[in-house]
Amino acid sequence: MVYSLPEEVLDHVFSFITSDMDRNVVSVVCKSWYEIERWCRRKVFVGNCYAVNPGIMIRRFPELRAVELKGKPHFADFNLVPDGWGGYACSWIDEMSRAYPWLEEIRLKQMVVSDESLELISTTFKTFKVLVLSSCEGFSTDGLSAIASNCSEVMELSGRWLSNFPDTFTSLESLNISCLGFEVSFSALERLVARSPNLKTLRLNRISPPWRGLGKEDHRTEVWRR
Repeated sequence: MVYSLPEEVLDHVFSFITSDMDRNVVSVVCKSWYEIERWCRRKVFVGNCYAVNPGIMIRRFPELRAVELKGKPHFADFNLVPDGWGGYACSWIDEMSRAYPWLEEIRLKQMVVSDESLELISTTFKTFKVLVLSSCEGFSTDGLSAIASNCSEVMELSGRWLSNFPDTFTSLESLNISCLGFEVSFSALERLVARSPNLKTLRLNRISPPWRGLGKEDHRTEVWRR
């Protein structure tokens, strides 16, 4: 005799299964497990944005909180991919904005992302927390500005995130950290500004220490404090 566990129990058990492969295996055990797994799936990875369309993903997993999409092939194969080949994120983001109002995380890799899509992300999802754009293209600082201006809170985890800018990065023109609720590394900020000859505007938050890094040679930069 086969005993069937209550759906609530299986839902709780499935929540501990984090591997996409294991979740897929669970979903083919039987029809009831398929239905339970599809409703309790919170995260999905699509390795090829053209292997499935967003409508199918939404019907299959109606309660997602995190979506990771990959578009164009690995950078090593870019010479085999013609210009304008695709990898467009707009249709995905548009449909997800209507289906997943509680989406918290979007990770895009090697896709074409427009400023309009970034603005839609910044204004649609009520509890949005994470946006990762890896080797993406198609957007400008206008799209990033929409993300920043509609972000109510930024959490500092590493403590020295400014140090991650490489020493060869010298093209910075504007830096706005006025929305941050924590103190940044002053030494890292000073080094970044010193090697940015085109910097015109620097906006600091109230927690940052008094700015001492602008000497006579740095009169080009306008410094603001929130």
